[in-house]
Amino acid sequence: MARRSCALVISALSAVTLVVASATASGSQTWPLIRSPVAGYELRYPTGWHAVRLSDGELLVSSQPVSSAERARPGTARTPGSALIWTFDYGRLHHPLAPLPRRLKLPAPTGIEGFGNGSTLSFSVGDHQLQAFVLFGTGASPRVRALVVETLETLRATGPALPNTEKTFTLGHSVDGRPIRAVRLGDPRSPRTLLIVGCIHGTECAGTAITLALINDPFGLRSDVWVIQNLNPDGLAAGTRQNARGVDLNRNFGSGWRRTGKSFSLEYSGPRPFSEPETRIARSLIERIHPQVTIWFHQHADLVRAWGASIPAAREYAKLVGLPFRALPWLAGTAPNWQNHRFPGSASFVVELPAGQLSFGSARRYADAIVELAG
Repeated sequence: MARRSCALVISALSAVTLVVASATASGSQTWPLIRSPVAGYELRYPTGWHAVRLSDGELLVSSQPVSSAERARPGTARTPGSALIWTFDYGRLHHPLAPLPRRLKLPAPTGIEGFGNGSTLSFSVGDHQLQAFVLFGTGASPRVRALVVETLETLRATGPALPNTEKTFTLGHSVDGRPIRAVRLGDPRSPRTLLIVGCIHGTECAGTAITLALINDPFGLRSDVWVIQNLNPDGLAAGTRQNARGVDLNRNFGSGWRRTGKSFSLEYSGPRPFSEPETRIARSLIERIHPQVTIWFHQHADLVRAWGASIPAAREYAKLVGLPFRALPWLAGTAPNWQNHRFPGSASFVVELPAGQLSFGSARRYADAIVELAG
């Protein structure tokens, strides 16, 4: 189940809300330990039970071996007498939660789409907001149920919670008046800042699937990450590479600019550097946030390209996503060329995606690589 979908469970259910107590039963202190290093929490589980760490920092504990079907869908039919616990970390706590009752009692099972029939608890551990889903097989004994409660009581924070923040800003408007927005994700207090631009050429917008995947599930982000879905909404609407005045926005930045072409020719530079509202919007944001890394998504060359100081970060991202890397000098008036000159030492590079639309899985892979690159 997608993490964003899981978040709906919290608001949709009248689940028991609690704060996990600091004391644990003495027997559980010798149980095996499983930790989510990305999310920053851990728990212990009964000896002889099974535990799995999932890709989004979720922890899955079961009294029986965990099947691949259960990893994808915890509502899979359970063996009679068995138990399953699935925990999710939603990051930093923004609202206080009620303290744990002296005797934790699981709420009555409720039907939850994608999960089956089970008990849901929302709680905090330190500054973490977590959720647990508990599912029992038919005829689960009181002892098995007690072990589930004891397992939940061993939850501990091992690091600061993920920031769990998202803000949207309107940066300005295109030639035709369409809004250009940025979404700020991750930790605004982080000294490391990234900028991700999903589309600058109106006919090369597959990258917006990646930026949307990142916005929908930014799990693991501890850096300050700004996302512009589309810098050229007019081009996308018209089905043109250029903006509404026929300017190739990636030839309209200041470094190395020279006048080329005419309106709506393939690489028309515009009448002067930064003549277009879209490139001025990008310049304004970049000069304000000073990103250490900027990724510009394009199509259709199937490679990652960079020059100068941008090469190490670009090469790393290419390795993460499995694309070939090419060290190629920047063309006149391009965004990375301007950034490399305006902010020496920062990295700004181009990811040329394959032709066509990206599958959900591919978009997620590129988004996860951004999280890893962000650190």
